[in-house]
Amino acid sequence: MIVNCPSCASRIRLDAARHAGKRLRVRCPRCRSQQTIDVPAAAVGCGVLDVVVAHSDAELCATIQQILEQDAIACRICYSGSQALALMEDKPPRVAVMDVALPDLFAFQVVEQVRERPGLRDVRIILLSSVYNRTAYKRRPTSLYGADDYIEKHHIPDDLVPKIRALAAGLPTPGIRPPENEQQKLQWDAVSRKIRLAEQKETEVSLGDPEMEKARRLARIIASDIALYHQDKVERGLREGNLDALFQQELQEGERIFLERFGGSENLARKLILGAFLELLRMHSLEKGT
Repeated sequence: MIVNCPSCASRIRLDAARHAGKRLRVRCPRCRSQQTIDVPAAAVGCGVLDVVVAHSDAELCATIQQILEQDAIACRICYSGSQALALMEDKPPRVAVMDVALPDLFAFQVVEQVRERPGLRDVRIILLSSVYNRTAYKRRPTSLYGADDYIEKHHIPDDLVPKIRALAAGLPTPGIRPPENEQQKLQWDAVSRKIRLAEQKETEVSLGDPEMEKARRLARIIASDIALYHQDKVERGLREGNLDALFQQELQEGERIFLERFGGSENLARKLILGAFLELLRMHSLEKGT
């Protein structure tokens, strides 16, 4: 297992099987500060940590798989919500990483089904935000649909593995950590570029591509992302019936991101994003019986 130094955020690797059930006094090799770590007994005999990754983009899945396997974490990948549920039914993983905008099921639908199935209730779930944008309409989500944590795309290189290991060990997930040195920063930057390029390829337009299908896909991604970050406003908008007014700023920001890929399609941007957003809320309301 890996823990973060509370003073300098350095990663410290511990042998969870060897120290299972013990309280350790750990000294950071970098800044020499000390912390007390309670290693969970559940780590005994747990074997290889198994993770399911669900995202529609094959290149992004391959990038995440490479990151996890470099840290000795077994990874099974799939590209839709239904495939993710089938993989987990076949063999429950310790942790699942789920895109919030999977092609067939929204994230809240996957989470609800996982939580309802007796064999899957202990699976820890991390939601993966869909749009690679560090600032657009984003803040810490107030609700995760019942998932255990979330991660934004640009933090995959540095924070995904610590989050997975903490959840699997039953520990609080660590905060964002800076790179330990210039080499690690360059490595993380390189992975981030791959992730961003994969997202652009998933939605880019080229001759012969089914353009409208990709536009709808991007609109669904943006709408899912907006809903994830503003669950409190979603609930309020549904109660008061004023979703358009409440989400005016976020929808405009989503249109700006859409037009970066589909320039000159202003009318299409508003129509597709608002349509995807309302469809997500309609499905959410049906699931909740409201």
